[in-house]
Amino acid sequence: MSRPSPSFFRRIRWRLEYGVYLVAEKLIGLLTPREACLVGEQVGMLIRLVSAKHRRIVERNLRIAFAGEKSGAELELLAEEVFRRAGANLIASLCTASLEPEALNRAVEIENAELLTHAMSTGKGAIGILAHMGNWEALAQKFPQVMPPGVKAGDIYRPLSNPYLDVRMVATRQRMGLKLFEKSVNPLALASFLRAGSVLGIVSDQRALGIGEIVPFFGRLTACTPLAAVLARRTGATVFGVSVTSRTPGKWRIKFHPFAGDLTTENCMRLLETVMRESPADVFWLQDRWKVNKYKPQWEPGRTPKEGIAMLRANKRRRCLVWLEDGAAPVPSLKQAEPDNFIFEYCLPSEAPRPAWLAGDAIVHFRPVLNRRKLIAAEINRVDRATALPLDFVYAPHGSAKVIAVCRLMDMPVVAAQEGNPSK
Repeated sequence: MSRPSPSFFRRIRWRLEYGVYLVAEKLIGLLTPREACLVGEQVGMLIRLVSAKHRRIVERNLRIAFAGEKSGAELELLAEEVFRRAGANLIASLCTASLEPEALNRAVEIENAELLTHAMSTGKGAIGILAHMGNWEALAQKFPQVMPPGVKAGDIYRPLSNPYLDVRMVATRQRMGLKLFEKSVNPLALASFLRAGSVLGIVSDQRALGIGEIVPFFGRLTACTPLAAVLARRTGATVFGVSVTSRTPGKWRIKFHPFAGDLTTENCMRLLETVMRESPADVFWLQDRWKVNKYKPQWEPGRTPKEGIAMLRANKRRRCLVWLEDGAAPVPSLKQAEPDNFIFEYCLPSEAPRPAWLAGDAIVHFRPVLNRRKLIAAEINRVDRATALPLDFVYAPHGSAKVIAVCRLMDMPVVAAQEGNPSK
């Protein structure tokens, strides 16, 4: 079945976007990589200033990833540097995409190149596990150059919605010999590419809804792509990690990291953590990696891997604040919620006694009388800041309309009253 033709206005918009991009690309192409980074840093700081949404996303991601490792002050400084590096890498990527090989060699250095040579020695191909990190165009341009003679390098990409920009991006990525596979490609084509002795890069830091395996990632259970592990098991390909870090403005380092353990999704994600920890400031934390489902915040879509879940590594449970009007009766349990993966905290009016049905070690927050929405929001923020891990969602079993409205204004996922058995 053929797709409907785009409307006239959509085609005009595509052309305008393409024209703006070409102008920006030409102007940035006049800069050196260092100058492009310095301009980009200011762009990143401007985004941080004007976008409260992205500030929240970056802060939440960093709190989950580094809970118990970094202080609040350290995370605040890291968040600021994340925006600065994201802007620098974004603008510099337009500059490095057109660099000649000699200039590219001056801008990008390689570390642990012998690991790649060793990975290719089996003749069964290799899989590089990547993150959205650093100057991705520098990696796309440099990666084919470090391949042994006769070895092809490939990458999986998501086509852009604008077809003119998509054609431009594909041509830019392929100019140094990188082969691109669309995200929807048949996995058999990827396996065939690997069996020919090639190297395939797989970006693995995004959530894999539906098809993903629920495994620990920075200590938090979440749906992760099993593609690298599945392809490696079926083809015998060697797995390694790839990090891209900023050395100084205009200079980057590509480093190869060894894989350890059995070929499982969990071990692939453990390697990805190593890659991202090489330089957390270079990671693109602006994507909501541990995003909570708006309508079913207690639910994590995905499947349990055959080897089971290593709960010892999943030590960062999700926080749920149960907002009670009184503690007279137990509240209905949350459907589709795995108790071992949650910390339930309870918020009660200050005059209410501690409920007898609560466990002795249950966390209880007593609140003053809150008759204004601003005060309710302040109380939720106070609870959120009470621990290193952020609050994931609010459960209002009594269906308080005011609390639900406040949560929605705060962009905090909320669950209203549910039917079910009382929680224990």
